[in-house]
Amino acid sequence: MNLDTTPCLPEQAPRRPSLRDLAALTTTLLPPALVMLTSLSELRRRCQEINLTHPHFCEETPLVLSFEEKRRQRLSGQLQVSGSLEPSAHAVTPSSYA
Repeated sequence: MNLDTTPCLPEQAPRRPSLRDLAALTTTLLPPALVMLTSLSELRRRCQEINLTHPHFCEETPLVLSFEEKRRQRLSGQLQVSGSLEPSAHAVTPSSYA
């Protein structure tokens, strides 16, 4: 058995992520429960390992990692401003009470 451990080379034209590969990755190698329970550093290491052992998932592992980072940031309890910072016409201001 020969194992190809060459990483994705930047000189190659990057492929677009495939939904079929993403589904296969999240059902076999990175199930959602595993992704949610591991630390981000361990998840990054696991993604690198998957990229080396399964090079056809090189485009999908960053998607799983970025989704998990965003999910954890959303659930961290920190308040964030989203949308525009322009005051709306319907905003309640102290002068509108007078």
